[in-house]
Amino acid sequence: MRLSRRSALKLGLGAGAVPLLAGFPLPPWEPALPRRTPGPAVTRARALPLTAVRLTGGPLQHAQELDRQYLLALEPDRMLAFYRLRAGLAPKAEPYGGWDGGGRNLTGHIAGHHLSAVSLMWAATGDVRLKQRAAYIVAELKAVQDAHGDGYLCALEGGRTAFAALARGEIRSAAFDLNGEWSPWYTLHKLYAGLRDAYRHAGNGTALAVEIKFAAWAERVLSGLDDAQIQHMLNTEFGGMNEVMADLYADTRDKRWLALSYKFEHRVFIEPLERHQDDLGGTHANTQIPKLIGSAKRYVYAGNPADLIAAVFFWDQVVQHHSFASGGHGKDEYFGPPDRLSDMIDGRTCETCNVYNMLKLTRLLFALQPDAHYADYHERALFNHILASIDPEDGRVCYMVPVGRGVQHEYQDMFQSFTCDVGTGMESHALHGDGIYYENGDTLWVNLYAPSTAQWAAAGARLAMDTGFPEGETAKLLWTLKAPKEFTLALRRPYWAGDGFAIRLNGEPVRLEGQATAGDSQPPRGRRQYGYPYRVSSYVELKRIWRTGDTVEISLPKSFGVEPLPDNPRRASVVWGPLVLAGDLGDERPRQRGEGEAVGPPPKAPVLVAAGRPVADWLKPLDESPVRFRTDGVGREPDAAGHARDVELVPFYRLHRRAYATYWDLF
Repeated sequence: MRLSRRSALKLGLGAGAVPLLAGFPLPPWEPALPRRTPGPAVTRARALPLTAVRLTGGPLQHAQELDRQYLLALEPDRMLAFYRLRAGLAPKAEPYGGWDGGGRNLTGHIAGHHLSAVSLMWAATGDVRLKQRAAYIVAELKAVQDAHGDGYLCALEGGRTAFAALARGEIRSAAFDLNGEWSPWYTLHKLYAGLRDAYRHAGNGTALAVEIKFAAWAERVLSGLDDAQIQHMLNTEFGGMNEVMADLYADTRDKRWLALSYKFEHRVFIEPLERHQDDLGGTHANTQIPKLIGSAKRYVYAGNPADLIAAVFFWDQVVQHHSFASGGHGKDEYFGPPDRLSDMIDGRTCETCNVYNMLKLTRLLFALQPDAHYADYHERALFNHILASIDPEDGRVCYMVPVGRGVQHEYQDMFQSFTCDVGTGMESHALHGDGIYYENGDTLWVNLYAPSTAQWAAAGARLAMDTGFPEGETAKLLWTLKAPKEFTLALRRPYWAGDGFAIRLNGEPVRLEGQATAGDSQPPRGRRQYGYPYRVSSYVELKRIWRTGDTVEISLPKSFGVEPLPDNPRRASVVWGPLVLAGDLGDERPRQRGEGEAVGPPPKAPVLVAAGRPVADWLKPLDESPVRFRTDGVGREPDAAGHARDVELVPFYRLHRRAYATYWDLF
């Protein structure tokens, strides 16, 4: 039996029930701290800040707006109630429930997620109410911390007891339980991250001061533990504690926090990755991904190659050997064996927290090595899983966004459940402008095509992108500059556009290197995880003196294809360019309250008698709309009779409140 975070606690399995490292001999170990000060010297590209990018339309902007409205509808005093209670202060409102409620929960995590989200959304939209919300929460947290008197800042009912025992070396550690509390470091990480984001994105200096005192408290808790005890503690999920301490080192230049970051180095998991060893199968996916975000951040600040080796290998394995067509991965929250996905597709696959964190890692790795394959995954996961994870009518987000046959979205109760995915959903849809554009020196990269504007301060330039993508197939860029300036515009040439990709500069066609000619016998191979017969994605670099009024028009034609699973070429997703198509299988089934699968048997998905045939031969537009398609004579009931049953398909992110399939058996 495989246990999720929540089911382990429901069954009453506390510390020691799921040991990860029992009896493992650990030699003494100390990290080598850097001799240089932290800085971005190793980064080769920087995402334009959220304050410089504005979404102007399309599904990303719509999701951002739904999230903004939700953030403003939440009541900060309710999410802060247990913080005040633990400090001996009277709560100002009734606390929220669900995973943020009292008792054995992740009490307090939503305040941290919310503080991050309002800070990010302030930067992304300029809505001053969000900055004011961040300032209010920080002031309240400072009052709580002052009442405690020792830097402590926690809403967990048994937090004081659990951490006091930890400081004495009393450690009862399991996958989601440390000294009787549900993943306490994981919960605290959300608040550390919220304080960091309030400082970095909302300019709140008090947040940094509170975070420093909070970190000093954590430093004291761990100061008396030896390495073996630390590693035993790390058996329990701890979120991105290594990341936030590395970020605090960067924000303060105090090496204490870099040393504290290394206290959260889970060596039994990280060291195999440094050896390029994929031991991910059977591990809880969202426990692991934040560890590698921390590794990558530490490489940026401290330059330890092992940190980068582990992070890059982990990313490669997850994306190329563990992910489905939507960019999601895992079943029941866990990784399976690499390249063994066929038997995993049905049921509860693809937790949204995982994809949120993989995108954080993706954007960071692109900054270190501006390679288009990072942008490929960014596009794939964003326009499929992430957009599919939010209901376009009411803004509900999803715990799981399954990809199998006869599945449905796991929508959350946004004012009751407060699961981890509600928390990351708050942040995720505030980040849609992050990573569309990157800069370095005299180069601006365009990684994603989305209606937006960008202020490139270093070049004194403003770029406006007009596009109907992800469904439209063109984009137009318009420049406005303070003065003529020479620089390079690097436009991503996606693998899925093939030789139909074209650029016109001020109305004139641009000749592209490496385009296939009529005499080519075979098109170049594409990336193997996508299965397309085109060249890999790349960048077309336009270097010239740019002037106000210059325009760049880009053709982005999409074609149909199938993406088979690596261990079953007859089980595949149908794709249209980078968009996964989902088949409508009828009404949703009833669901029990909270996270989990729907009640009752799932509807059966038809099989497609179309193996080896071009998709365009059997998938036809339903009407003049370019986004509704129907199989034509190839759908069959999956039974002995095999009666005809064709199915309607639409881009995955568009299909909500219905049962569906994104994988099909081909015959």
